[in-house]
Amino acid sequence: MTQYFIDDQWNLIKGPLSVNEISKLANEYQDKYFPGTRPTVSIEVTNNPKFHGAGCYEPAAKKIWLAERVTEFENTLKVALLHEMIHANMHARGFDADPNHEHPPEFKAEVKRLMAFGAYDDLL
Repeated sequence: MTQYFIDDQWNLIKGPLSVNEISKLANEYQDKYFPGTRPTVSIEVTNNPKFHGAGCYEPAAKKIWLAERVTEFENTLKVALLHEMIHANMHARGFDADPNHEHPPEFKAEVKRLMAFGAYDDLL
């Protein structure tokens, strides 16, 4: 359940999203933006200081990693989650992860498809 806090100026602040909330959001995104593909992935949040990105998909473990620091920023988290879900869905369809961590044309086409579908509306 999402928590809310009051800051020093008495503003209501939404707390960070939990792994359960992120997983629920991922299931909604999967149904809406990736119909017909159902990769089995887990989602983990890490506070490891060596983790520099917002998110990462680990194909061997079938795991999406998200940085704890982005859980406080819902729109940033959603963009990172969608990005990693593209990787996971492409992997489920037989695309191998690029060892150089580059995004091939097929990945960029998926981003464009999601943009045209409205996945990033109100997030960017």
